[in-house]
Amino acid sequence: MTIKEHLLAIAVVLIWGFNFVVIRWGVEDVHPMTMTLLRFLLTATPMVFIVKKPDIAMRYVITYGVLFGTGVWGLANLAVFLGTPAGIASLLLQMSPFLTVLAAVVVFKETLKTKQVVGIIIALLGFMAICIFKSDSLSYVGLGLMLMAAIFWTICNIIIKIAKPKDVVSFTVWSSLFVPVPILLLSVVYALFYGVEFNTLLQMPNLKGWISIVFQALIVTLFGYAVWTRLISQHGLSKVTPYSLLVPISGLFFGWLLYGEVLSITELIGSGLVLLGLILLTVNFTDRKKILGKRVVKLKP
Repeated sequence: MTIKEHLLAIAVVLIWGFNFVVIRWGVEDVHPMTMTLLRFLLTATPMVFIVKKPDIAMRYVITYGVLFGTGVWGLANLAVFLGTPAGIASLLLQMSPFLTVLAAVVVFKETLKTKQVVGIIIALLGFMAICIFKSDSLSYVGLGLMLMAAIFWTICNIIIKIAKPKDVVSFTVWSSLFVPVPILLLSVVYALFYGVEFNTLLQMPNLKGWISIVFQALIVTLFGYAVWTRLISQHGLSKVTPYSLLVPISGLFFGWLLYGEVLSITELIGSGLVLLGLILLTVNFTDRKKILGKRVVKLKP
């Protein structure tokens, strides 16, 4: 990965961390089913009438859209709506990088160096430290929903690895087209389970809700996941997905900045361990030594 690609990956995960604060802000005004439906509907239209169909089989596009829109964000938004704190939601969703790296090794035979294995262990320890500290504010329903969302996100990453879409904007737009109908079905299940009227789930939002939805559609989905899809298709799962470990750190930071949430010593130490693990996972020290060595040789007369 080039320096520009590293910076793009970091920018995307910072946006994703901030997005959980935006979701928390949005669900104060609009039901998560409506939010998710309008988010992906806005991502798909009117762009679907402008960009051509993806250059891969439609079964990948449809499967990705259903799992990503409904399985990941439908469940994540619902968990936040049911009381899961935004920071906790962002943390639990980051089980996906560990599952994705495991899938990369087992399914695609991608190799991990010793320092990368050490990086995974260190990052996992930091991740667990933060989760344990926050466990008192988490319900079993929220935990279950977010872990299911993490599994679905891992499957979505695998689909990208297999399909390798070249036109990532087209892939993002067209896959979003297949989200609204499954969301409607999920809304029916939710209404039956909780005994609420279906029409109360699909009320139109006011200005605050629209701002949240537009941000999620254009910035988080159309820009963020288009960049993420391209990076995974070009560089593989094990090199790209560890960057998403920065999402909970970003979420904790923006929660502190915008909502005044206090960061404990445990959270700071855990965040530091996640960062250290990420460095070991992504930085190739050997290549940098070779590059520096070549530069030194070139400077010699």
